[in-house]
Amino acid sequence: MSDTSSQLYTRDLFKHWTTLDVRWSEVDAYGHVNNVAYFIYFEAARAKYILDTNKYDALMGKTALQVIVSCTMNFRREVHFPSTLDVGVTVSAIGRASYTMPCGIFLAGTDTLVADGVGKLVILDPTTKRPIPMPEDFVRTFEELEQRTIPRPGAQ
Repeated sequence: MSDTSSQLYTRDLFKHWTTLDVRWSEVDAYGHVNNVAYFIYFEAARAKYILDTNKYDALMGKTALQVIVSCTMNFRREVHFPSTLDVGVTVSAIGRASYTMPCGIFLAGTDTLVADGVGKLVILDPTTKRPIPMPEDFVRTFEELEQRTIPRPGAQ
């Protein structure tokens, strides 16, 4: 899976889904969902992914901190209130102390891609706040959920 802005994601790239309703408060003066809301949708889907891997302690910083160091979003179509969205997330690559997580945001129950993005997260020691090697149990859990081997280009 490419992480470039020209890549149009399709539903089949994602194994993990979160369904979210657009809230009135997310609509801007132009009558469509404000751009910042898409990052919140992505964040909610990333958190649910981690919760569903049973890595809650890691999400909450008890065994490791997962800190997002970059996040991009491409806006493909307007969304208006009321709408329901399906947010797909996946882990596309694992580095030495990081992983890359693309997302696709679709109108619920359709193939209409409204936004897509990529986040890069770094794993930190909760005490020192320094990067630590990607825990192998994270890798195994991600691969179980994804039902595939995840590329590890920067893991050496």
